[in-house]
Amino acid sequence: MITIGSVSRTEAAQAFEFLAGDFRGRRTAIRSLTHAAPEFVFWIYPDGRLHDAQTSHRAHPPRGYEHILMDEPDYCGFLRGRIVRQSDRQLIVVYCRAEALAGATKSLRQLLTGLEQMPIPIDDSALVVSDNADIYGTILDLWERVYSDEGKHG
Repeated sequence: MITIGSVSRTEAAQAFEFLAGDFRGRRTAIRSLTHAAPEFVFWIYPDGRLHDAQTSHRAHPPRGYEHILMDEPDYCGFLRGRIVRQSDRQLIVVYCRAEALAGATKSLRQLLTGLEQMPIPIDDSALVVSDNADIYGTILDLWERVYSDEGKHG
């Protein structure tokens, strides 16, 4: 499991117990939380455009792109996720390969571009994780990762 950013796995598990390294049934626990009362369910196009999936990724894929559902976990370059809040802490769960958001990748830029278009407030301290409990850090950590990479290349 990946753990990067300013929030340790121990600290993350204090807010979201299923993020603990030894938690059994983490995928089920993540699913239970994210499906119970999400703040927002989304798809993000490869170019960063946001699509409101309303209550279900399966029922509401981007029109004309229904085939992406058959390409799990890559979704033909789309990102899918859910935003939830528990005990006043915002969590963004992105269904992706572990390495997709670990560096200053195209997928990370895609996610941040999509999140900028959210119709709900996104907390700078929102924790971003994968559906497998990889921890990528806070929104601020993700922006820092992108900016530090741009400094190296541009």
